[in-house]
Amino acid sequence: MMQLHTSLHPDVSPLLDSLIDLLKREIAVYGELHTAIIQERQILLKPSLDRILESNSKKETVLLKAKMLEEGRLKVVKKIAKMLELEERDINLTTLLPYADYSQEKDLRDCQSILHGLVAENREMNKNNKGLIDYSLQFLQGSVDFIHSLMSSASACYMPSGKMRPIARNGNIVKTRG
Repeated sequence: MMQLHTSLHPDVSPLLDSLIDLLKREIAVYGELHTAIIQERQILLKPSLDRILESNSKKETVLLKAKMLEEGRLKVVKKIAKMLELEERDINLTTLLPYADYSQEKDLRDCQSILHGLVAENREMNKNNKGLIDYSLQFLQGSVDFIHSLMSSASACYMPSGKMRPIARNGNIVKTRG
C-alpha cells in the first residue's frame, strides 16, 4: 500500500503517536470496565448493598477515566483534522491509515480491532446485567403491590398497627346451658 506520508501532506506522525497512546490507554480502561461489569454480574446474582455500592463506585471511576481519555482523543483528532484540512466528523481510524507509517498503521489497526471487540462485549454484558436488574425490579414491584393490596383492602384482617381488625358482628351470640 502506498503511503500518503510525503511532503505533499503535513507530518501528522507525532499526533498519530499521541492518538495511539490515548487509544492504548482507552483499551486499558475499557478492560477495567470489562472486569467491573463481570464483577457486577456476580454481585447481582448474590446481592448485598455494600457490594453493590462498591461496584457502582468502581464503575463510576472507570467511566470517568474513559471520559477523560475520550476528551483527550477528541482534542488530538481535532488537531489532526485541522492539520489535514479535513472535517472532524469524517475522521476515523480507517481514514487515518494512509497518513500513518507502517508501525503506526499496525498499531491503529490493532487498537481499532481491540476497542471494537471490547466495546461490543461490554455492551452485551451490560445488556445482560440490565436484564437481571429489570427482573429483580419487576419481582420487587410485584411484592410491593401485593403488600399494598393487603394493607389497603377493606376486608384486610390486620390494621396498620399490626393488630387484628375486630370482626363486625351481625346478630347476637346465644349461650345455652344445660
